[in-house]
Amino acid sequence: MKIRLIVSVLLIVMLSQKLFAQQNQPSYQFELDRATNAYNAKKYNTAAGLYKKVYPKIKDTEQKQKVLFYIAESYRLGNNYAQAFKWFEEVINAKYPDPAILYSYGNLLKYFEKYDEASRTFGDYLFEMPEDKKGKLALQSCNIAQQWKANPQKFTIKNVKEWNTEFGDFSPFYSNGKVFWTSSRKESTGSLVFEWTGQKMCDIFEADYTSGYGKPTNVQGKVNSVYNDGTACLDLTQNTLYFTQCNGTDGKGINCKIYVSYKQNNLWGEPSLLPFNSDSFSCGQPSLSADGKKLFFSSDMAGGFGEKDIYVSQFDEVKAVWQTPKNLGNMVNTFDDDMFPFISENNELFYSTKGKIGLGGLDIFKTQDSANTYKIPQNLQSPINSGGDDFGIAYLPQNAQKPNAPIAFFTSNRMDGMGDDDIYSISIKPFVFLVKGKVLERETNAPISKSLVALTSNEGKNLFTVNTTEKGEFTGEIPLNALQSLIANKSGYFASTPIHISSIGLQKDSVVEFTIYLDAIPAPEVDFTLQGILYDLDKYDLRAESKVVLDSLAIILKNNPTIAIEIGSHTDSRAPAEYNIELSKKRAQSCLNYLLTKGIAKGRMLSVGYGESKLLNDCSDGIDCTEAEHQVNRRTTFRVLKTDFKR
Repeated sequence: MKIRLIVSVLLIVMLSQKLFAQQNQPSYQFELDRATNAYNAKKYNTAAGLYKKVYPKIKDTEQKQKVLFYIAESYRLGNNYAQAFKWFEEVINAKYPDPAILYSYGNLLKYFEKYDEASRTFGDYLFEMPEDKKGKLALQSCNIAQQWKANPQKFTIKNVKEWNTEFGDFSPFYSNGKVFWTSSRKESTGSLVFEWTGQKMCDIFEADYTSGYGKPTNVQGKVNSVYNDGTACLDLTQNTLYFTQCNGTDGKGINCKIYVSYKQNNLWGEPSLLPFNSDSFSCGQPSLSADGKKLFFSSDMAGGFGEKDIYVSQFDEVKAVWQTPKNLGNMVNTFDDDMFPFISENNELFYSTKGKIGLGGLDIFKTQDSANTYKIPQNLQSPINSGGDDFGIAYLPQNAQKPNAPIAFFTSNRMDGMGDDDIYSISIKPFVFLVKGKVLERETNAPISKSLVALTSNEGKNLFTVNTTEKGEFTGEIPLNALQSLIANKSGYFASTPIHISSIGLQKDSVVEFTIYLDAIPAPEVDFTLQGILYDLDKYDLRAESKVVLDSLAIILKNNPTIAIEIGSHTDSRAPAEYNIELSKKRAQSCLNYLLTKGIAKGRMLSVGYGESKLLNDCSDGIDCTEAEHQVNRRTTFRVLKTDFKR
């Protein structure tokens, strides 16, 4: 009896304590617990909404700061970076004491490629947590990312708008003229919402890629369910499909698993589970080697190096079963997430990781097996990688690659996307050879605006024409692996001498710069002396050195085909005037005849012999002059008669 009384008293005391504890709990505790449970279950979109509802009800400063942080972190982990950035500003202003906010906020700044700010934030974080491995890696990444952004690799990246939506579109895979990918678009099967993202459950979609970007449709058969299905690959026969399924067949599973489905009558049959899957860990994102004997995938099974690692399973052809997977080792895998493997036709392994120096979240790396040991993975750098998550790359086989067309597709949630994750194409960007310069007037050094600068091939084909700016500047792109000539021209000026440019064998982006000087065309009454045209005494035959001078004149005339000129020959006074007239006519004619052999039209030239009628000094008849003074008068000149000559 006494024992029963003691037990009763204890029960009453315990009940009283429980009721007292419940009475002392905040009124919002149930809502807060719901939000925390959602966050711990990785239902980040749901958690953010629940935290936001309970946040105004909290009075305690410390707890209020903590909830504010979880709102921001839920949005960040749920890939809603715009909202995350807004809420992290609130967290910073609230002076939340946990240094974890600095690491998360730094990663968010990296997403927006604000590397200077991110670097300072990670520096502050490491001041609080000096031994943190992730913080050190993040700080290194900020410095190198800016270098890679400033010197991008030779690729053109384009958003495949024909296939993307405002929802998640990711993990493309090419097979026999089609591209398969995973999407949470509104056409996905069923009506269930994935609480991690707030979007529909994913399906596998396909689109024709034989002549452009075909219309996406769900793959037909029994592969897609009302739960998350995706990240698929096919074998070379296109009759075997490996894919990831999460949430289980009843929606209650918490891990992802890899299934295989076989095509039957153009429909995908009932999927079957691969033997190495387990309820205690996740496996997903399969990629099959070209020979069909190795299956690469990502898993968080025990014994790995970090969060998720890359594994490979060998197919046992005798037993017709996939063997126990092997971890690819710490050359490939890191302390963080290593995911989304793709094995190319020449056995190069591409995958994404957060555990190496990169530009943002997940970065794509490349490595290759060499004697059963993987080489040091190489970051694909900018522009393939960005501040966001870049993953799920898939290269087209060589026989499917076309000139000036994509060589690969991949996934990114970078800033310029259409929605959540988007599919992007990669094309090889040709090297760029630019020519830049100025066109100036030779005499005054003043810029010549609206001068026409033209580039022509050695075969005479026009490659580009551009007008100079008010400052006389111009820029043009020169074709690769060719010989070409650059020339500048403007009405009222002689065209420039052609500048010969070669882009043969160019192996990097290059810029060449020129300053081009133009000479103003003088008035008809102004003549120019052609220095160096010499004759033997009392002769009119051209000497070799005279022909060199006339060659230059021929070039000027060819570059200025609308100009007609007079060629004048002059003598000194040391012979009868009539004789000098005849001699000078013959000398002028010899110049004209030579220019005819150079292809200058006869109608563009007039030869005139002036004899001694236009002496340049006082050395006329009866005046005693030196030989040098007489030489000044023995000259050949030309002057422009018209600038609108037409054949």
